[in-house]
Amino acid sequence: MSYALVEDVAASWESYEHFAAGLERSLPEGLILHAAGRTDEGVRIIEVWESEEAWSAFAEFVGRPHGDRFSAAPRYLRDLRPTHLVFGRGPS
Repeated sequence: MSYALVEDVAASWESYEHFAAGLERSLPEGLILHAAGRTDEGVRIIEVWESEEAWSAFAEFVGRPHGDRFSAAPRYLRDLRPTHLVFGRGPS
C-alpha cells in the first residue's frame, strides 16, 4: 500500500536546496513522487512512497529519526495511506 506525507519545515529554501541536490543525485528506493515549494513559514514537501517501510528506511538512511532530513528547524508532518492514486502524463 502506498504511503504519502506532507511535511512543513520552518527552514530556508537554501537549506532545502542542499538536501534536494543529494536527493536528485541518488533517488531513494521506493520514492514515487517528491514535490517541494516555498511557503511563508519555510518549505512544504509532498511525497508519495511505495510503502511506509520504504519511507522509514529512507528516514533511517539519512540518519534522522522521523525523517527530519535537512533542518533542525521545527516541522509538522502529516501522513496518509492513500487508497486511490491518479498519475498524470506530466508536462508536454
